[in-house]
Amino acid sequence: PGHHHNHGHAHGPTAPPKEVTLSEEAMAQNKIRIAAPERRSFRPTHAVPARVAFNEEATAHVGTLVRGRVVEMQAHLGETVKQDDILFVIESPELGAAQNALLKALAGVVSAGEAMKLAEIKSLTAAAQADLKSAEALIALAQNPAALNAAKADLTAAQATAVLAKNTAAIKQAESDLAAAEPVVATTAQLVESGRKLAAEGALAQAELRRRETALQTAQAKVQAASAALTQAKAQQERDLKAAEAAIAAAQAAVAQTEAQQARDLAAARAKQAAATVQLQAADAREIKALTEARNGLATAEAAVTQCRNQLQLLGMTEEGITAFIADPVIAPRYTVRAPRGGTVVEREVTLGENTNPNQPHLLILADLSTVWVLMDVPISLADGLQAGTAVTLVNDTTGRRIQAQLDFINRVVDTETRTVQARVVLDNPDGQWRPGQFLTVRLPGREPAMESLAVPTGAVQYVDGKPTVYVATGQHRTFKARHLVLGAEVDGWLPVQRGLASTNRVVIHGSFLLKAEFGKAGAGHDHSH
Repeated sequence: PGHHHNHGHAHGPTAPPKEVTLSEEAMAQNKIRIAAPERRSFRPTHAVPARVAFNEEATAHVGTLVRGRVVEMQAHLGETVKQDDILFVIESPELGAAQNALLKALAGVVSAGEAMKLAEIKSLTAAAQADLKSAEALIALAQNPAALNAAKADLTAAQATAVLAKNTAAIKQAESDLAAAEPVVATTAQLVESGRKLAAEGALAQAELRRRETALQTAQAKVQAASAALTQAKAQQERDLKAAEAAIAAAQAAVAQTEAQQARDLAAARAKQAAATVQLQAADAREIKALTEARNGLATAEAAVTQCRNQLQLLGMTEEGITAFIADPVIAPRYTVRAPRGGTVVEREVTLGENTNPNQPHLLILADLSTVWVLMDVPISLADGLQAGTAVTLVNDTTGRRIQAQLDFINRVVDTETRTVQARVVLDNPDGQWRPGQFLTVRLPGREPAMESLAVPTGAVQYVDGKPTVYVATGQHRTFKARHLVLGAEVDGWLPVQRGLASTNRVVIHGSFLLKAEFGKAGAGHDHSH
């Protein structure tokens, strides 16, 4: 609207006009802005293809740890879920079997624990210990010296009696009395003999002779008595000595018999002690074996419980869930799959009633689309000068949108097939304008030295018949001419002008699309005289 060509025709296409004049209203509505090209310093850039991808650090591939059939499906494609929201529920016989195995293992622990208590309480060595104590008592009794001491005392008494029997005091007394009596008899006999001679001669009175004869008789009686006493003493001594010797022999026999009996009793007691010790050791060994087997059984049962708990954890049950199941042991074979993080369901490979298994790579994919990755494969020749933080330009070839960004990551490994290095940009994507799978062009800074040149903003350039074109203001108010340019590579939203503009020219830097449309309509060949 609002332009004048001062010609009119109603026939086929003609060459586009040299000028287009816009009205004040059109200039205002389309916010047409005009400025001179700027002289800027450019470092050459290089274009590499790129693609928008999910932020893998904000993406979750959700699978299943159990085999089963999907009985509830709550996550739908494109739906946004929060962390721990239920995605789907699987009915799993495998999970039920694992829960049942845990219950059996727990019952095994209870049984093994009871066996353990019984093994600890039951004393297999009581009888053997009693036998050993009895044998030890017999040994003590056999070693008791009372009986032997009594026999030895009897022997000592008999020996003392023998010593006493050998005492010659009585015999010596009798011998002394006999020895004293015999001289008296001899002297008295001489006096009687001499008295009888004297009495016969009348020299001795008869009375004196009788006295002498009486004295002789008395002395002879004393000798006979002393001799009889000596004979009797010797006979008594002999009898006492024989009795003492008999007593000694009897006592010695009693001592020998007591010692032999004590030796036999001690040997029998020690044999019983040895047998009781062997029995006690055997009983101890049996008891230790039984206790060890009970402990091993308990340890095995506890290990089975641990294994079953681990299996349930591998099948997705939490420790809290397992504890609750043990407290209330009801088989619950349903496995609930929850969102490991918040995000959007961008892919779903499972439907209601479908069978699932852990070998499937994923059943659905959750992605947080608030940020995305832009991945590019950079030739080695361009990668050497790049590093994290390098400024780049992202270009949407479809819409022409350009944004500035910084490299976040440069891989240190070269792809052996493409001989390129992968680089990455992380983009905020609050409105979802960047879609994973979308292709972009990335302008990377080159290593060549910077050059100065006139430049125009990318928004000033329109492409007409594939040629970059700007609209230059003429000396007349609101009148513009189209001018083709030779441009260099875009850098940071500016295009270096290699040929086609002078620093004194003034070009449309905003709203140039309107002039492109107007020049196009003017050359379309319709009747547009006005």
